[in-house]
Amino acid sequence: MVLDYAASGKNIAILEPLRGRSGWLACAHVSMIALESEDQFVFAGVTDNGEAMDQAQCRRLFDLPAEAGAPRRVPDAVTAQLDHMLAAHRQTLLAEMTARDANWFDAEMDKLDRWAEDRRDSLKAELADMDEALKEAKKQARFAPTLPEKLERQRAARKLEEKREEAWRAYDEASRDIDQ
Repeated sequence: MVLDYAASGKNIAILEPLRGRSGWLACAHVSMIALESEDQFVFAGVTDNGEAMDQAQCRRLFDLPAEAGAPRRVPDAVTAQLDHMLAAHRQTLLAEMTARDANWFDAEMDKLDRWAEDRRDSLKAELADMDEALKEAKKQARFAPTLPEKLERQRAARKLEEKREEAWRAYDEASRDIDQ
């Protein structure tokens, strides 16, 4: 095909060095399904004198008007060079996509870890409050002036102790749930 830079009416600086030249262009579709489905194109281009074109130049060539030209056979060496370039671009693109997904995954794991830590800290704070209340109840029982008051305060302390033990079991269960 014949691309007409002048007829585009655009000034595309990246294509200026290619004006009046000919060469070979290849495009391939890359699809990746990981966190999300993603489709992109990779480009490879080589001028007739063997100079490789970069991705941006190749991509911008598709912005130009074109007409079908006379069919030409692609030399085997050029086909091999284009295939090699496309494979390298695919690998680079897949590595970038994988790195981006890995960064997203790491960020989500950090959020989960912070949430789990906050949840555990909250549960521990509740347990510490119960421990403090239990200490205070036992102290009050020891310093009660009469035996009936001592017994009443001792019963209250035992109820608090039972609640604390139940809270520890709940903490252990909640901690397992958080880990899951």
